Amino acid sequence: TTAAALEHFTINFTITNLHYTSDLDNPDSAKFRATQRVMNTLLDRLLKESSIGPVFQGCETTDFRYG
Repeated sequence: TTAAALEHFTINFTITNLHYTSDLDNPDSAKFRATQRVMNTLLDRLLKESSIGPVFQGCETTDFRYG
């Protein structure tokens, strides 16, 4: 058998209870890193428990923007 190829996909959504500040523009800021860590943990947990869970490899939060 052969291993399945990894598929990358993008999910965009709005977080309505996170007050946006300019710190979230800077990937080196403490607020960006802390928010990224929380988002990755929550999204990993959610997606591992979904229908794609058996093949899910993990997620990466790459950007925050005002919206």
